[in-house]
Amino acid sequence: MSAPENPGDGLERPILRNGSEVPPDLGITDVHEIFPIWTAGDLVRVLVVLFLAMFFADTSAVLVADMLHTYRHTDAHAITTDARVVVPAQAVAYLLTVWFIVRMISRHYGANFAQAVHWRFPERWLKFILGGAFLALVLQPISSKLPIPRQMPIDQYFQSPLAAWIMALFGTFIAPFCEELFFRGLLFPVLVRRIGMTGGVVVTSVLFAFIHASQLANAWAPVILLFAVGVVLTLVRARAHSLAASVLVHTGYNAALFSLVYIGSEGFHNFTRLTQ
Repeated sequence: MSAPENPGDGLERPILRNGSEVPPDLGITDVHEIFPIWTAGDLVRVLVVLFLAMFFADTSAVLVADMLHTYRHTDAHAITTDARVVVPAQAVAYLLTVWFIVRMISRHYGANFAQAVHWRFPERWLKFILGGAFLALVLQPISSKLPIPRQMPIDQYFQSPLAAWIMALFGTFIAPFCEELFFRGLLFPVLVRRIGMTGGVVVTSVLFAFIHASQLANAWAPVILLFAVGVVLTLVRARAHSLAASVLVHTGYNAALFSLVYIGSEGFHNFTRLTQ
């Protein structure tokens, strides 16, 4: 998963704040004009939009579910932990936030979105997906040696085959792009500019692990593993100069995890086997 060696491998030169390519003879005095074109304040605005979108999407989803016959005799807690309700709501909130980010970059800064976030889809894209799957498989025997709780909050979303499929589809096709866009697309470049490459990698990975900690019962072992995954994803993003590369690795990683759950639960039908 190393960076392509030449510009012909689908990568471009960094862009200036006006959206144009950085000229080869860019001087040190012009460094402040280079990517990213957004600010830390913009990141705060994105977070506000995300939290508001999640609040209204979750609230709306619970209210709608409460009116349906299927949930007529279901208590509020059960509804809020039903993947059939909360995951589609989270997907809507994520996509609304992505829409806000695209508008912020294209309308406010007048830049091409894909160029601004350094999307740069690699020609040898399959190796990044396989690399993510390999990472998941490598971490499995390591996790088996660590004190990871048998029951974690995220397990409550796997209540039925349909709920598991919803989780798998969301975790494979929506979450990787949205999370990578924020952490490795928006946050990481701002951190690199302010605290340097090493600090940017560490802080990005810590925050990435932190947002998932509650799903993992705040147990140190799975959180540390997720921090390691965040480091790999951030290094891929930095080394390949491509946000698409880290999205592909993230997709491969999640797809492999859900595949292991699918196999271990007999096709999402026997989840008790996973906790034995």
